[in-house]
Amino acid sequence: MIISEALALVAVAIQFILPNAVGISLHGTHKTIALPIRWVVPLLLISIAGVLSLAALFNMYWRLAHVPISVTGQ
Repeated sequence: MIISEALALVAVAIQFILPNAVGISLHGTHKTIALPIRWVVPLLLISIAGVLSLAALFNMYWRLAHVPISVTGQ
């Protein structure tokens, strides 16, 4: 969870550092879409942070779900 939060913080910081004039072009069959690198890199990093966060939450749930419950007093 800490790693994903740090990665999201880096993504926000990179948003202000990257130039606006450099872009990435995606070519389709009849269309070309150009996106600024200032948008693409932070979105990629935030997506990776989200996947890491979901993996950490699933790991915590899996550990809690498999804790043996002892019944006392019988």
